Amino acid sequence: MTKDIIKYRYVFLAFSLIVIISGIVYGLITDFTFDIDFKGGTTIRAELKEECDNNEITDLVTQITGSSVLVQKTSGGDNSVSITTQVIDQDTSDKIISALKERYVNMDEPSVRNVQPSYGKELLNSAVLALSLAIVIVLLYIFVRFRTLGFTAAISAILTLIHDALFIVAIYGFIKFPINSSFVAVILTIIGYSINDTIVIYDRIRENKKLVSSGADLKGTINTSISQTMGRTICTSITTVVAIAIVYVFSVIYDQQVLKEFSLPLILGVIIGTYSSVFIASSLWYTFENLKNKLFKKENKKSK
Repeated sequence: MTKDIIKYRYVFLAFSLIVIISGIVYGLITDFTFDIDFKGGTTIRAELKEECDNNEITDLVTQITGSSVLVQKTSGGDNSVSITTQVIDQDTSDKIISALKERYVNMDEPSVRNVQPSYGKELLNSAVLALSLAIVIVLLYIFVRFRTLGFTAAISAILTLIHDALFIVAIYGFIKFPINSSFVAVILTIIGYSINDTIVIYDRIRENKKLVSSGADLKGTINTSISQTMGRTICTSITTVVAIAIVYVFSVIYDQQVLKEFSLPLILGVIIGTYSSVFIASSLWYTFENLKNKLFKKENKKSK
């Protein structure tokens, strides 16, 4: 049975706008959590060789630096930890290392990495450039492949990708995940996943338009196309979410902070990408196509 998805298009668009605007505003008011990759700082990585408590290490380092500290357990070693602080000098990092060696006598010699704020700006610029290139390439691809649907299809697809990216930014604003290189990877992965679902729906709309007369109801064609692809889209998304959820469970059990920061936003992103492909892309395309047709009718009346 075909459901009238397009009927509720303004509800879907309003919901997305409310979440995006509120999440970004909340993030700006309470400050987004930028990691060392973007704002600069010092990271000390060490293999402690024994059981450790993140809170204990946090208290130890905070007493020395007097500033906020982020302690994360990492993979690839025997009770490996990553300690991130604001940019500190060599003397302060030596004091931290000495305090750690006193507490964890079997630990290996740690590594110290300083990232200046200028590097974070370069990384942010590179991320924006990568996102812009991805959008341009997608725009060209959709414009060529779906030229029979008109330029509004390409515009709708690009706006949907921007919607997905902003939705993730809003979620980071609410949940306070650290914005780092994993954030960039999550955004680009979700864009790739979302556009794949959108192309499947567009392809079905194009095929269905060939089967009906030129004067057929556009809303009915879109609703039919969405209903025909809905099952495949949802099943694909569930399979993907289950696979990523296993990774997330593993990261929680073994306290792998890096995997946790990547897998949980990715799960939410897959859900968002599926939602936007089904409800946002089609709603935008139908809205723009209607506006275009109305403008053409007005121009034709004036010419007569």
